[in-house]
Amino acid sequence: MLVIISDTETSLHTYQYSVIRIFSTLLFLIVFVGFYLAFTLFVPETEIEEPVPEPEEWVMDSSTAFFIEEFEQAFTEGLNNEQIPGAAVTIVKDGRVIYQKGFGVKERGKPEKVDEYTVFRLGSLSKGFASVLTGLLVEEDILSWDIPITNYLNDFRLNDPEQTERVQIRHLLSHTSGLPRHAYTNLLEDGLSLDQIIPRLESVPLVAREGTQHSYQNAAFSIIEKIVENQTNTSYNALLQEKLFEPLAMNRASYNYDGIINSGNNASPHLYASRAQGRVPVAINRRYYNAVSSGGVNASASDMGNWLLLLTGYYPEIISEETLNEIFTPIATIRNRRFSRYWDGVNESYYAKGWRVLDNHGQRIVYHGGYVNGYRSEVAFAPEDGLGISILVNTNSGYALEVIPYFFNHFKSDSLEVTSN
Repeated sequence: MLVIISDTETSLHTYQYSVIRIFSTLLFLIVFVGFYLAFTLFVPETEIEEPVPEPEEWVMDSSTAFFIEEFEQAFTEGLNNEQIPGAAVTIVKDGRVIYQKGFGVKERGKPEKVDEYTVFRLGSLSKGFASVLTGLLVEEDILSWDIPITNYLNDFRLNDPEQTERVQIRHLLSHTSGLPRHAYTNLLEDGLSLDQIIPRLESVPLVAREGTQHSYQNAAFSIIEKIVENQTNTSYNALLQEKLFEPLAMNRASYNYDGIINSGNNASPHLYASRAQGRVPVAINRRYYNAVSSGGVNASASDMGNWLLLLTGYYPEIISEETLNEIFTPIATIRNRRFSRYWDGVNESYYAKGWRVLDNHGQRIVYHGGYVNGYRSEVAFAPEDGLGISILVNTNSGYALEVIPYFFNHFKSDSLEVTSN
């Protein structure tokens, strides 16, 4: 039987075959591409990024927490007993700010409370900023501790021409230039500029050879500002901001009258008026803002935390341990017990570069105090122990001088107990 296949049927079979071939080809390509991608995009197990664990929350040990609780209670009672309107405390330990808190009020008779961001004037704590800034410039080979000041400042002259040629930056910052105590501090307080005061130093009779006698200065110490400015072509204040305040995130720190007035959160100074009136608020004045290195820095407790961390060696990317040790090395002995009398059994102290130093029975304490215009401040730290405290007060009171030895003796006794076990 003859079967006749029409052209139409032939075309249909041809079309079906073509479609099957096309689908087969597509399926092959899909499978091939899938295998290719699977192998070429394969990531070895070692290259797979593991999730970064969140840092563990720091928890204060029970012994320190108990001491802080006792400290806070005792400090509050002391403020009340001394009729101190307001204060702010910062404590650092082992590279961490473990405590910062405000106490009392910004101004007596008003309700606004002091907090950790309230700005105070630091007075002579400013000298420590000057020595550290100078140390940074020494690290950069812009300044040297050992080169005579006349190499940096042509206008610098003392009463003795030979001593003039020998005095170095280390002598300025340690108050051992040979000038009598507080030479021309009165001119600073009267508002004269350093450019007006420096030429007058030549007429002041010297009391000692350089480097041999500590004789506290404000005007002579502040000559460091003119040296820094001459060598860098930058203002001293701008360098403070650039090299210390900004890297340390001291966001409320400043160096002038406008800085504290416009801070939006500042403590008012208070002066003792009478037994009946007690401590009364007074206006902030401009005194010592003409000599920032001696007494013109403003800061809050939160700023002082980062400052203390630097001083205890926890900002090596800003300043080296070697430079800090150079700054804290004693140059002159302080011949009275004014600054060591609160430390049991400590009969003398020393002055380094912008810092006082004492040996608390094997514990090196570096510290400084400041008073200006109704503000009182104290800062102290034990570099080897990574321990420090700052106390800012908005009146003139020596209360902080009593608190600080108690603070260090507590941790010193703790460390001795650990060592003896």
